[in-house]
Amino acid sequence: MAESEELDQWFPRPPESLEAQRLGIVVGGSLSKGLEVKLDPQTVIEGLAVGRYVVIHGRTGRRFFSIVNDVVLDVTNPLIEKTPPDVSDPFIARVHQGTSTFGRIHVAPMLVLESFPSSSSTMEGKEREPQPVKTIPGHFSPVYEASPEDVALVFGDERQPGYFAIGEPLDMAGIPVPINLSRFVERSAGVFGKTGTGKTFLTRLLLAGLIRQRIAVNLVFDMHNEYG
Repeated sequence: MAESEELDQWFPRPPESLEAQRLGIVVGGSLSKGLEVKLDPQTVIEGLAVGRYVVIHGRTGRRFFSIVNDVVLDVTNPLIEKTPPDVSDPFIARVHQGTSTFGRIHVAPMLVLESFPSSSSTMEGKEREPQPVKTIPGHFSPVYEASPEDVALVFGDERQPGYFAIGEPLDMAGIPVPINLSRFVERSAGVFGKTGTGKTFLTRLLLAGLIRQRIAVNLVFDMHNEYG
């Protein structure tokens, strides 16, 4: 029992309720430049996209909410790039996949998700507010897909008063990203982007949310008749 507890301390297991798939482990990086993650052999690299949210489980119970900003193919021996093996044989392909050839992703930690310590009797098991990242997880920390609960903890729950869903993360269909409209109208805001990136569509969503929840009065100067 003692050995099991010691292993759990150094290699923490994810919560039993976690349904997200493990993607790989942290193998390097820095706070300023981001982290390198070696993908597990069973992870399909084509299923990962830049902009996807992932969560890294640290050894101290912290969860690092991160975003994928690069996807890379890598090899253990540079000669493989010069003289690729004959992978027409499925067995040879399986031997190389995940060992001599593998995938990597580069992720940028954004926020730290952490529960209250067990010493706090009233708040035990509850989540703290997401905190800015000031450190990074250690080598071999497991990386998982962000769960709907993780996304809701960061962006909020659309079922809460004042929240309105404005979209979904890339490659994460069915997981809404809401915005707190009550906080949104407290300050000046702008929607910027290149042509064709969806500025008008996003503005329509924001206006629809404000009208639906009756949070603010809207005065629209529609110079190009984009809002009907």
